[in-house]
Amino acid sequence: MKPGLTLLLLSLGLPGAAIAAPSPATPAAVAKPAAPASAPLMQGKRSIPLSAEGNAIAKQIIGTPDPRMAEIGAEMKTIREQKLQVINVANVDLDKLEQLFRREEVLQAEFVKRQNDRLLSLLRALPAADKMALLQNLTNPAKMPASSPAAPAKPATPAAKPAKAN
Repeated sequence: MKPGLTLLLLSLGLPGAAIAAPSPATPAAVAKPAAPASAPLMQGKRSIPLSAEGNAIAKQIIGTPDPRMAEIGAEMKTIREQKLQVINVANVDLDKLEQLFRREEVLQAEFVKRQNDRLLSLLRALPAADKMALLQNLTNPAKMPASSPAAPAKPATPAAKPAKAN
């Protein structure tokens, strides 16, 4: 997965998320059930099922890396290293530290703006049903079904009481 895409998806609250890609070819001896009508946009803990059309649109919009996002990430890393250098001396130069903080603020704002622009582009391009699935996941990710079946609930067992020593 592209670094810019990973950052975009992670910032949307989708840890471990990736664009759904076609699975590699499997041997003919292994039978698989037919694929569902909608494939998930994200895979991992949560899955956002999109139609084939929605998936193609998402791959086109989100799958294309934004070179500026990679540059921002590299600049942020450099700033973190510079802040450590400024802080790890006996006499901290607060003016230099302030400059680094201000530059970091500008980069963070640009990063968020670019993420939001890509998300809005995706939402504008998606069909209504896919748009709703994505928006519901963004606003309420805890209520989205897991991509894997839930584990059966274990019956609650009362805690054993410790034996009294006499």
